[in-house]
Amino acid sequence: MSGAPRIGLITNPLSRALREGRHALGGGATAGLLRAAPATPEELRFVLGDFAARGVDLLVVQGGDGTLREVLTAIPGSFEHPPAIALLATGNTNLAARVLGTAGPGEKGLAALRRAAEGGTLRRRAAPVLEIGRPGLDEVPMRGFFFGAGAFTAAKQVADEGLHRWGIHEGLAVALALAGTAARAIARRSHPLRTGFDMAMSVDGQPAPGGRRFLLLATPLERLMLGFWPFWGEGSGPLRWLDVAAPPRRLAAAIWAARWNTDGGRPRPWMPEAGYASGRADRLSLRLGTAFVLDGEVYEPGPDGLILSAPSSVTFATP
Repeated sequence: MSGAPRIGLITNPLSRALREGRHALGGGATAGLLRAAPATPEELRFVLGDFAARGVDLLVVQGGDGTLREVLTAIPGSFEHPPAIALLATGNTNLAARVLGTAGPGEKGLAALRRAAEGGTLRRRAAPVLEIGRPGLDEVPMRGFFFGAGAFTAAKQVADEGLHRWGIHEGLAVALALAGTAARAIARRSHPLRTGFDMAMSVDGQPAPGGRRFLLLATPLERLMLGFWPFWGEGSGPLRWLDVAAPPRRLAAAIWAARWNTDGGRPRPWMPEAGYASGRADRLSLRLGTAFVLDGEVYEPGPDGLILSAPSSVTFATP
């Protein structure tokens, strides 16, 4: 059908599901598509440049949040006009796919996507993308959807070092790691996590209260997974942020409130006095004395801190 989008397919060859033989895409399913499985960021940039030259305007990404993060980061340097993105989710957590939609992980999902593209019935939605710059480093900004530092980084490392070895993957691993990290911080007042981390934050140019922090989170998404929503507060920017002072007070009650946050995102009356702050912003400037996590990967901060913003949006397509 004339007018149908030109489709390019990016597959992550390191995806655990694909390495285990699940969700493979046979030749019949991909017939007529531009297809590549880049194994390095350099290969990915080359492939995306080739796709752009060939007029691809619908980019199908088979992988998880990490694969999508690498694709989003590479797109601005490859496409003059960014393509729409469709997700075939095969990752561990698949947060973006759960929130923004997915065609499905394998051949059935790809077939449904191709039918909708050819029939002109694709559903599209624009979503702001988190951009993280590390001043002082000669690199393009990283792009993704969920930032965490402090206890969140510790939970991520627990999941990597322990739960995944036991065969516990996907959203369950994240939930168990976060729950375990919180439980240790609650149960042992002498636990190192309770003392927090050296982190300083400025919200739209206004410094936040100083001191050590237990947790920082930020996302441009409108919801998360497992019914968890820890954000509230005022502001008009696309970034939602959460700042928890150390040592964390009433942590169990705060977790419960985030799990059942059904009242429009309003905080419990005790939260500000207990060291919990949240809001919306256009720009966050951070100084971190610890590593941070972006969409499942741990990174070190730059010598001059981090700049978080969401200056642009990407269109996501589903059947």
